Amino acid sequence: MIIELKSEILINAGIRAAERNFTNAYVTKRGDSEAGAIFVKIDTLDGCGKLFTRNLKYDLINENNFIEFINLYPEKKIQNIDIDKRISKEIEIDRDCWIVEIEDKEGRNPFHNLNC
Repeated sequence: MIIELKSEILINAGIRAAERNFTNAYVTKRGDSEAGAIFVKIDTLDGCGKLFTRNLKYDLINENNFIEFINLYPEKKIQNIDIDKRISKEIEIDRDCWIVEIEDKEGRNPFHNLNC
């Protein structure tokens, strides 16, 4: 059986992790507290950024699941305006999604370190 953390709990943990590193983090769109999709925009404060989304992975060998955040544009630098356009399209598809924005010059995603 796959048990998934509620979106709201995961969001709150990620924001606390960002704040521990003195990084600004904001929920810019609140989604479904139980199972809404999560998008994390990292603003590197130079007009560019990164966009991550939550993905649930299952480990067949150890028979457990874990959450990872996948960079939707891993190979290139993305302008914030293009990220915002992508987010708008995602909201049109899924009105229950969450959008979290983080300001970090180094582009670090605090959600990667949640170990869930």
